[in-house]
Amino acid sequence: MSARTRAGLSDYPRPNVAVDIAVLTVVDATLCVVVQRNTDSEGVALPGRFVRERHTVEETVREVLELKLGLSPDHVRPHLLAVFSDPDRDPRGWTISIAHAVALPADELSDVVGEVAPVTSDGQLTSGERLLYDHEQIIAAATDNLRERYEDQPDPDNLLRAPYTLSELRELHEAILGRRLMRDSFNRRVQPLLAAEITADGQPATRVGGGRPARLYSKDAPPTATFGWRLPSAEGREK
Repeated sequence: MSARTRAGLSDYPRPNVAVDIAVLTVVDATLCVVVQRNTDSEGVALPGRFVRERHTVEETVREVLELKLGLSPDHVRPHLLAVFSDPDRDPRGWTISIAHAVALPADELSDVVGEVAPVTSDGQLTSGERLLYDHEQIIAAATDNLRERYEDQPDPDNLLRAPYTLSELRELHEAILGRRLMRDSFNRRVQPLLAAEITADGQPATRVGGGRPARLYSKDAPPTATFGWRLPSAEGREK
């Protein structure tokens, strides 16, 4: 192509660029996502923001956290999930979404701006209400990503406050994975990656629930430590 016919940047159409964030948590053994009411289009969507002129994606992520969600951008660090670029994904115009995801303990979302809504494994709200744009696809990708991590490590996103019992840890993994797990196999898999809590007098720390006292644990393994293979399902057995 000659210099006379070579196209310049201004000759190419430019899409809008947005950042959308899926904030996941577990409430009452149920996987949830933070959604917000969109008053302009009378629908529900993930919190997001268009990238402003001369702003970076990282700056926009911080703006969504602080301005849209009321969260501290210095303590909450979403990770890049995927780019969603279907030209028809947003009826308002050609928009590319640089989607991010983060999982936070439920108590850190007590003052979040939005609704903490139960969600299915395929990104649908359990209420049956549909999300705007392709945000169900973003949530589905975020939950898939979360499940991959929880198949591999004990509570890698620290959704449980230590110390906790093995039953509490297993129930968290079950809520995220969407299936029941074999109790004994799960315990054997996670115990080498945990530290048993000890009281001041050197005795095992326990918590009394509905039955006998249960040992308390916290994580005691490097971030690279894994279960080694997929967690076994209960397959109809009782917990």
